[in-house]
Amino acid sequence: MGKLKINMLGEFSISYGDKVITEQSKRSKKMWTLLQFMITNHNREISQGELIALLWGDKESENPVGALKTSLHRLRACLSALEMPEGEEIIVNSMGTYSLNNRLDMDIDFDNFENLYKKSMLAQSEKEKTACYLAAIELYKGDFLHKSKMDSWIVPINTYYHSLYLRIVHDTIDILYKHKYYNDLVNICMKAFEIEKLDDRIHYYYIKALLDLGEKAAAKTHYTYVMDLFYNKNGINPSPEFVALYEHTVKDDNAYNADFGILKGQLDNISEGTGAYYCEFAFFKHVYQLEIRDAARNNRPTHLCLITAVSKTQEELEIKLQNKVMSRLMECISTSLRSRDVFARYSASQYVLLLTNTTREQAEMVLNRILKRFKRDNPKINCALLYKFDKAGKNEQ
Repeated sequence: MGKLKINMLGEFSISYGDKVITEQSKRSKKMWTLLQFMITNHNREISQGELIALLWGDKESENPVGALKTSLHRLRACLSALEMPEGEEIIVNSMGTYSLNNRLDMDIDFDNFENLYKKSMLAQSEKEKTACYLAAIELYKGDFLHKSKMDSWIVPINTYYHSLYLRIVHDTIDILYKHKYYNDLVNICMKAFEIEKLDDRIHYYYIKALLDLGEKAAAKTHYTYVMDLFYNKNGINPSPEFVALYEHTVKDDNAYNADFGILKGQLDNISEGTGAYYCEFAFFKHVYQLEIRDAARNNRPTHLCLITAVSKTQEELEIKLQNKVMSRLMECISTSLRSRDVFARYSASQYVLLLTNTTREQAEMVLNRILKRFKRDNPKINCALLYKFDKAGKNEQ
């Protein structure tokens, strides 16, 4: 007798031999929920009451037991398309309870995935552990019951397997990077991005591997993509370690013996632009260090400022509104400052400014001017702007 193969990680399917049933079939949501719940809990018997609560919750039903039996009848009719051997029922019932028939030879992907992780924990060597990890990653085609992962009963289960998957991916890329298997690492990261786009540790190692493979242009492109994804698309901050990759990606990498004429041409052709100079925060830190040294040497006042966008109640902004505010605020800061001033995105909701040759009173005037201009140009945007500032460099005791 063949195996009953069940996939729950990613797209749902159940197959026997060459017969396959998927959610593409035009069946009711309740029928699929009933089947998927019994598969998830295949190691126990489930009462009628639990299934009724699952399918109808607090909704009143004139005959819930009858409705459940109707759903089960439809489910059995659907499963008959698998053409199991006679007498081998997939759904069995006993004394008012229902369950998956554990006498069948079943191959369930989420069980296999978890077993591979448990096996990796008992591995006697790094090679054996890595083999388990790679097999688990190959098995994880997507989040648990991806199409229904927001259903209340699925959420905690999905969270568990998703977290376990990321733990396995993190450990795997650590091992692969240590042993310089960069191509394998890149492939694993690319698959992981389809499942989890907002894990900056995976993005970090992906870029590191590209750099070690000599793919600096690709690394630079991906770095820029991730910064936009985190800041503008999702309103969150990447880790300091990821931001520090700026040094190895975005910064120019010129040849040792570059021609002076080419160098001068590159610099002369840079657009002057208007307004203050905007840069990545990693580069801003370099500018800051140079400026405070020069300011101290020439006894010239310079101030560091931070502008934060919040709601009227001083809470975090909703992401869509935050993106709009930060875009408008960037334009406002650029046009309100002098061309020699520098500013950068410090976090998803903050800009940091460096006001050179500016006294404390002048810095406060500049900040108030930015806030007033923003309010004037964006009267319908419901947010508040807060600022802090202090003299650049270490304060003298």
